[in-house]
Parts: sequence; structure tokens; C-alpha cells
Amino acid sequence: MTAVTAYVPLYNAERTIRCAVESVLGQTIRPAEVLVVDDGSTDRSLEQLEGLDVRIVGHPRNLGRGATRARAMSEARESLVLCCDASNALEPDFLEKALPWLDNPRVAAVFGRMTQPPARNVVERWRGRHLFKVDLAQQSRHHASLSTGGSLMRAAAVSEVGGYATGLRHTEDRELGDRILAAGFDVVYDPRLAIASIASNTLGQVLERHWRWYAGTHPAADWRGYRKSIGYSINCMAADDLRAGDWPSAVVSLLSPHYHFWRSLWQTWPNRRVSS
Repeated sequence: MTAVTAYVPLYNAERTIRCAVESVLGQTIRPAEVLVVDDGSTDRSLEQLEGLDVRIVGHPRNLGRGATRARAMSEARESLVLCCDASNALEPDFLEKALPWLDNPRVAAVFGRMTQPPARNVVERWRGRHLFKVDLAQQSRHHASLSTGGSLMRAAAVSEVGGYATGLRHTEDRELGDRILAAGFDVVYDPRLAIASIASNTLGQVLERHWRWYAGTHPAADWRGYRKSIGYSINCMAADDLRAGDWPSAVVSLLSPHYHFWRSLWQTWPNRRVSS
């Protein structure tokens, strides 16, 4: 059986990092090594790792998600690399179910479906419905847009396309996935691979996360897209919330396109401008 390196990228996640690492160590097929890549944490995250069988590498300051994932790939000793983000926990059989996909040499990566514990408030209800889409029936698909929060990747394929873009602080996985697909490899989404989000989020954090997932590496603030997003938030997102009898979530849905627009506009500073 092919040996696997696992890694957990870490930045100020003292409340969840131990659970994330334990979910990796507790896989039914245990990785040959487990790395924690600390991206300049300033809280007590590293203290939470005491007694765990992990190798810790780190940056002296925060460099961002692209640099952290690139460091993990460069440190990995095995040909397959498992990732679990510090705010997630993998189901015990995640790696066991993921490995058969990599028997095909053209499959460069497989990733799983985000889940969450039962929602305790409006933010978690909205996150589950609109970010994780936990209520939707989903099937495996090929040529998917890569998400690496819970994933298994072929190190040689990642290296062949140039690896992670170290300057990106978000959307680094999608950008890498686009290059992997362009090179003729496959990226597979398998909803049987369960990833639980174990972090609590504020409203601002969830809206920011939603923006990062959908804005892409070059977010644009344009009036046409803004109007389209407002229409979608009314006719699709808020409508779904109201059908579920969840009017507080509908309010968040109506807020989301405005957050996206102004966040994208701010991202382009100091050259920000709104196109028609």
C-alpha cells in the first residue's frame, strides 16, 4: 500500500487544532507521517499539540495559505499527501475511501464534502445551507474545482504543474486545481469523504469565507455582477431560507451580495474602480 504524508496547516486555531490532528492520527489507515505547518501563530495553538505524534515545521511570520500549503508539499516525504485544515476533522475512514481514486495515475487529487454538527444559531444554519450545502444530495464528479480542506493529492502531479502559488492568501487551491486540470490530470469530488467543520464562526467570518470561495483569485466589482448577485440572493438563497421557515437566515442571504461587492472593491485597492 502506498504510504501517505498528512499535514494540517495551522494559523491561530488553538480551539480546534488538536481535534483536527487527532482526526488525522485516528484514520483507519494511519499516515506514515503527520506534519503541522504553523504559519506564524501568535496564540496557544502549538501548546495544544503536546503529546501528539506529529512533526512541526513553521514560518517565523504569517505568510498566507499558499505559502503554507507549498511548505507542506515540500516537506512531505511520501508520494501521496493528505490534508486536513485546522478548523476541520476528517471522518475515520476518509483516507481509506480516498486511496482507491489515486490508483488511477491521471487522478491528481480527490476531496470530500463539508459537513457540520447540528446548527446552534442563525450563522451556522446559513453556513450549512449556503456554504456547505449540507441539505443537497450530491454525487461524485470528475474535473471538479479543487478544494483542499480535506483532500488527498498526488505530490508528483502538484510538482509537475508548479505547485501552490505562494503569494495567494485565499483561493490557492482552486488556482492550483485549474492548472492541474489544464495539464490533463483529473480532480475528483467524492461526497462519501466526510469533513466536519469544527470551528465556530461569527457572521463576518462566514460572509468572508463565502466571498473567498466564490470571488476567485481576481475578484471584480462590477455593477452587472452586483445586480445579478442581488437577484440570486433574493430568488434563490433567501427563497430557500424562507421555505425552511428561517427568516433570520434570509436576512443574511440578502446581505451577502453587498458584502461580496464591497469586499471585492476593497480587494482591488488602491486601484479600485467599478466597471459597468
